[in-house]
Amino acid sequence: MNVLELRAARVPELTLVLLHHAGGSAASYRHFLAHLPDHWRVLALELPGRMHASKQSGCRSAAEVVDLLLPVLEAELIGHYAVFGHSMGALVAFELVRALERLGRAPLWLGLSGSPAPEAGRRPAEQRHTWPHERLVHFIRRLGGTPDSVWHHPVLAERVVRTMRWDLEVVETYEHPGGLPLTTPVSLFAGEADPLVPPERVRRWREHTRDAVTFHSLPGGHFYLFDRAAEVCRRIVEDVTATRPGTP
Repeated sequence: MNVLELRAARVPELTLVLLHHAGGSAASYRHFLAHLPDHWRVLALELPGRMHASKQSGCRSAAEVVDLLLPVLEAELIGHYAVFGHSMGALVAFELVRALERLGRAPLWLGLSGSPAPEAGRRPAEQRHTWPHERLVHFIRRLGGTPDSVWHHPVLAERVVRTMRWDLEVVETYEHPGGLPLTTPVSLFAGEADPLVPPERVRRWREHTRDAVTFHSLPGGHFYLFDRAAEVCRRIVEDVTATRPGTP
């Protein structure tokens, strides 16, 4: 498990914790920095088995991810903090915040992006992590987010596919156990033209919290947030500030 401190702050007013998408890494969020307050500390958490740690084994379930993340994150958190996750990162963020609430260490705010809300006792119908190699490659290339140059290097391409297979298994074997809804304020983010997770599927996260929910739908597909980093970050800052006026 890797924690990348994208920005340190001498006396941070808030720590923003970022969780990456399936097949992604902590570095995915570097270009958010130009659009976030200078006095926010920014941490990006990275699952094992990424490109720079290719000898590690990846996580195979959401429970395993949370078990790894929780002690690492608890050691890093001082004062107020907020959590944001995209796609697989949203699912992990949700389970992580559930665990933190049980420990009495809830964040000020949770942002969930590009992920369908879970249904108690049901797994996703599609099990892409079991697909043959070529079919999974086709899916990754069609999804976007991976430079075309990667596919010209067999070793790199194999690592991308392996990592994506692990991450998809985390998502596709997840079963929401039910239980009390969150008490943390939640913001939902969706790409208007996301072919994987249409906005109406993101909206259903409302069923998993008792607090206020804000919904943002922005132009773009599944990786809309990287094309519109300035707008996404502006809305993150506004929503976090609404939970604690004067933060930025």
